[in-house]
Amino acid sequence: MIVSLGEHPLLLAVGLLLLALAAWWSYRRTTPALPAVPRAALGTLRFLALGLILFLLFEPLWTRERTDSREPVVHVLVDASQSMSFTGGDGSVRPPDVHAQLAAIEDALRGISHRTFFHGASLIPADSVLADTFAHPQTDLDSALRQILESLPEGAVPGPVVLFSDGLYNTGANPLAIAELYPVPIVAVAHGDTTRQRDVRIQQVLFNSLSYTGSDIPVRVRIRSEGAGQQTVNVTLSRDGTVLDNASVGIPDTGELVVDLSYTAAEPGLQRLQVAVTEIPGEANTRNNTDEIGLQILDQRKRVLLVAGSPSPETAAWRRLFENDQDIELTTRIQKQPGEWHEGPLPDSLELWDVFVLVGFPGRASSSSDSQRLAAAAKDGVPTLLIADRSLDTGMLARDWGGILAVTPDAPRQTWADVSFQPRPGQSAHPIFDHGQNGLDDSFWQRLFPVQANETRWNLLPGATILAGASVRGVDLDQPLFVVGRVGQTRTAALLATGMWRWRLVPDDLAREAAAWQRVQENTLSWMYAAFDERLVRVAPASVRMAEGTPIVLTGEVYDETLAPEPDASVSLVVRSADGTELPVGMQSVGQGRYTAELGRLPAGEYTYTAAATVDGEELGSDRGEFVIGQQSVEFRTTQADYNLMAQLASVSGGVFVAPDGIASLRDRLLDLPAMQTVSHTIVSQNRLWQKYPFLVAILILLTLEWFFRKRLGMV
Repeated sequence: MIVSLGEHPLLLAVGLLLLALAAWWSYRRTTPALPAVPRAALGTLRFLALGLILFLLFEPLWTRERTDSREPVVHVLVDASQSMSFTGGDGSVRPPDVHAQLAAIEDALRGISHRTFFHGASLIPADSVLADTFAHPQTDLDSALRQILESLPEGAVPGPVVLFSDGLYNTGANPLAIAELYPVPIVAVAHGDTTRQRDVRIQQVLFNSLSYTGSDIPVRVRIRSEGAGQQTVNVTLSRDGTVLDNASVGIPDTGELVVDLSYTAAEPGLQRLQVAVTEIPGEANTRNNTDEIGLQILDQRKRVLLVAGSPSPETAAWRRLFENDQDIELTTRIQKQPGEWHEGPLPDSLELWDVFVLVGFPGRASSSSDSQRLAAAAKDGVPTLLIADRSLDTGMLARDWGGILAVTPDAPRQTWADVSFQPRPGQSAHPIFDHGQNGLDDSFWQRLFPVQANETRWNLLPGATILAGASVRGVDLDQPLFVVGRVGQTRTAALLATGMWRWRLVPDDLAREAAAWQRVQENTLSWMYAAFDERLVRVAPASVRMAEGTPIVLTGEVYDETLAPEPDASVSLVVRSADGTELPVGMQSVGQGRYTAELGRLPAGEYTYTAAATVDGEELGSDRGEFVIGQQSVEFRTTQADYNLMAQLASVSGGVFVAPDGIASLRDRLLDLPAMQTVSHTIVSQNRLWQKYPFLVAILILLTLEWFFRKRLGMV
C-alpha cells in the first residue's frame, strides 16, 4: 500500500509546520483568558482541519497491489459414440478395457480442477468420466473441440484438453485443422484396437432421394473388405423383406468395389429400402452389413384429356406425341357435331384429368354446354393448353373461357395469316424453351416452316407472359403466338397458331430442329403439370432420410394471405409413427416467419406429420408430409482405431499422445505441460483520496467542534 502526492512531500511538511505555528499563534492569547489545556485543544482542532484541507490539495493517490492465483481447468472429452463399444463378433457390449481406462483417467484427474463432457455429434456435460453410454450414432471431433472453448466459464483459465477417443470421426471437418490453431495442448488418450479386423461392410450408398414412378431408380453400393480373403457375397436391395434386386460379387481380400443395383417404383409415396451384404465366416463386425435409404417417389404418369374441335393434322400430331409417351395416359375426344364426339361421349367427370389439351376447341361444331363444362373444370384447377387450330370458334372462346386462360379474344376473327414463330427477347431461358444439348442455338426457329396465326386481337390476363410472337420477313409484329400464365393457382398456356404439325414432317437436314420442337412440346406439358407452391404453411424435415439416434429437426415457414412472412403464428405439429403413436410438438418461432421443432432422437421407421398454423385463434393453413429414419451403421463402418490421428492432434497442438497401456502415466505427463502451471495476476487498484467524501465529513466535523467549544467558552 503506497500513498503518493501530486507535489513534493517536503512542501507538504513545510505547509503543515506553518499551519501548526498559525494555530499556536491564534490561541496564544484569548478573550476571555483560558487555561492552557482548552487553548491547546482548540488549536489542535484548527490545525487538524486546515492540515487535512492542505493534505487533500496535494491530490494524494492511494495505490494497492494484490496477487490473484488461479489453477487451470482441464477439460475431459470422452468419445461416447457407438464405435467405442465395438469389440468384434463376440457380441459383448464394450471392449473389456474401456471401464479400466475410464477409471484410470478418473484417478489421474483426482485433485485437479477439471470439467467432463461426452461428445458424439454434440457436446453433453457430465459429472464423471465413468457415466458413459456409448450410444451416439455419429462422431464430430471438430465440433467438440470448438464447443469446449465456448463453454469455458468467464474468468476461468483454460487448461489442457484430455481427449479419450478411438480417433474415428464420421461427420464434421477434419479435426486437425482446429487442432493446429488450438490455444491449449490436447492430451490424446487412445482407445481401441489398431489391428486389422476381418470385416465386410457397406461403406456408402448413393441414390437420388427424389424419383418418379415407372422410372429405373439406380442405387450404387460401395463395399469395403478387410482381411476377408477371396469370398463371394450377395448384395441385396429390398423393401419390407421383398428383394427388389441383388447381385453376387467376389470381394478382394482388402479393398473396395462398387455394386450397381436398381428397381422400378410402381407406386408413389415415401419408400424405405434396405441394402444388405451377406456376412462372411469369422467376421468381426456384422452391424455394418446393412443400411437403409428413404426415397420420395412421385407419380410421373399424367392423365391428359385431348379435346379437338375437329379432325385435323394438328390434332393428329399432338395425339401421336402423347401416345408415344409412356408416362401419359391419354383420352381423346374429337368433335363430330354439337353434342356428338368421335371415340365416345365427353366424360361425365372432368376433374379426374391432370391436364386439358384443347386443339381448335371450342370449335364451330361444338356446343356451348360442352364448352362451359370444360371451362368450369379448368376454372376449378385443371391446367389447360390451348392450340388455336383452324376449327377454333374465337367468339365462343371469348364467351365461355374469359378469365380462365392466359389470353382472351378481344375482337374475335376467323382469318389467318402466315407468320414466323419468333421467341421474345429474354424468354429463351424459360424452362419450356430448354431444347436439350443438341448443338442448336435459338436461331433454329427461323429455319422451321411458317405457321398460320389467327388474326384475332388478344388480351392478356395479369401475370401472363408472351414467350413468342409473330414476325414477317424479320419484322416483329404485335401479335402473340405463345403465351403462358397463371390463373389463381392453375397454370395455362396458349399456342395461338396452327401448322406446327409440319415441324414434325421435315427433311433430314431439319431433323435436329424437329427434335427440339418435340422437346419444347414435352416441356410445355411438364411445366403445366408442375404445381405452384403457394401454401401458406410449409413444414419439412432437414432431409427425407435421417439417421437413427441423431436429433430430428423439422423446419417450417408461415405466410399470411399476401404471402408475406407471418412471425406471430402459433404452429402445432403432430408426428405419427407407423404403429399410430402420436407425438404432439409446438414449433418455436425463430423470426421472419420461420419456425423449428426439435423432436429429439426417434427410433428407425417411417413417420408422417401434420402441421397447422393459427393467428389470433383463426386457422391460417396446414401442411403434411413424411420422412424416414434409417438404421444407422456409420459408426461401425471402420473397425480399426486411428492412433495416427490421435497422435497428430496431440503433436500439432503441443500436447502429448497417451497409448492405452500408458494411462498410468497420464497424471505426470499432464502436470508436466506448461499449460498446467498456476496463473498469477497482479491486480493494481488506485484511489484518489481527494475525491473521497469521508475526508470532507472529517473536515466539517473538526470545524464544527472548534466553533461549538468557542461558543461554550464565551469566546468572540
